[in-house]
Amino acid sequence: MKSPERIPAVAGRFYPASPRELEREMEQLFSRVGPKECKNVRAVISPHAGYVFSGTVAASAFNQVDGGKKYERIFVIGSSHHVTLKGAAVYTRGNFLMPFGTVKTDIEFCKKLVLAHPGLFKEDDRAHRDEHSLEVQLPFLHHVLRHKYVIVPIVIGTSDPSVCEKIAKVLSPYFNADNLFVISSDFSHYPGYEDALTVDEATKNAILQNDPGVLLQTLANNSRLAIPGLVTSLCGWTSVLTLLYITTGNSSYTFKAIDYKNSGDAPLYADKTGVVGYWAIAVTGQSEVSGDEMTPEERSILMEIAGKSIESMVLAGKKLSLGQPSEYSSALHEHRGAFVTLYKGKKLRGCIGRMFSDIPLYQLVRDMAVAAAL
Repeated sequence: MKSPERIPAVAGRFYPASPRELEREMEQLFSRVGPKECKNVRAVISPHAGYVFSGTVAASAFNQVDGGKKYERIFVIGSSHHVTLKGAAVYTRGNFLMPFGTVKTDIEFCKKLVLAHPGLFKEDDRAHRDEHSLEVQLPFLHHVLRHKYVIVPIVIGTSDPSVCEKIAKVLSPYFNADNLFVISSDFSHYPGYEDALTVDEATKNAILQNDPGVLLQTLANNSRLAIPGLVTSLCGWTSVLTLLYITTGNSSYTFKAIDYKNSGDAPLYADKTGVVGYWAIAVTGQSEVSGDEMTPEERSILMEIAGKSIESMVLAGKKLSLGQPSEYSSALHEHRGAFVTLYKGKKLRGCIGRMFSDIPLYQLVRDMAVAAAL
């Protein structure tokens, strides 16, 4: 009788099968990434190739996740490489066995998805048995997260955008600060190195616009270019499209590109004639915590911006120049609401703000300070 647990399909091939070697690999990969750039991360788009090719890009994606946060569920979503389905497959037979131990599946939640949405979500072991796109994300989760967690493994088997939209509608209520979404996808497959740079940049830019229609049009445009060797410009396009159907139209979500490489950059396998591209992208939401979690320096910067903004407009008649975006911390780049209140002595002279924002916080404080004064 087969074990109900899901057995690793690519351990020893895509990543080390030895727990000690896998942990050493994780430490090496994370030692090569840049500093954390994002807060309030709701989702990451991470590649799923062998770690020798895409490991540092995947580590860059997971480096944006708050490892100290206790998530209710981790939704791990990938597009099927082996089977075709009319919807998506969830794993309900057991947990995921990995070299480092057992990753618990929220079996009860997965079964509820199937019962509540028959035909859209299925219990299909075939879709998960040999699928690597979800499996290769799990060592990164294990390395980053410091609290216990459960996963909701979803393999999307459809190629119908309208079905992806229906899946997104079901999952949208869970796209909040309590959960994390991991979207598994590589980018271009098998063009030459320079062509991959061009195609992957176009696809990345489409994703950053947070518009499903733009992504679909861009993928179609890439295909029409008839680039030699290009089989697909986004192998997990249905998974990324599902994410965009969840987030589109909500200005509180920001997509940020973190890191890029393709297989031609791998030091020991520098074949540039037919490469695969990899992007790390993070999706952040507005902060749901008070400004008290900002550092004293960040609060001081906002106060200084407010004061100088009023001074510049009143005395010089022009908007304050805020310098380069790189001068400001990730917290000050968040798209979050802010109010500026002005007093003269104890007398209220003005108070204006926004509950939500489509511009970074430091810019919003500048604009609201001027509005409150004038």
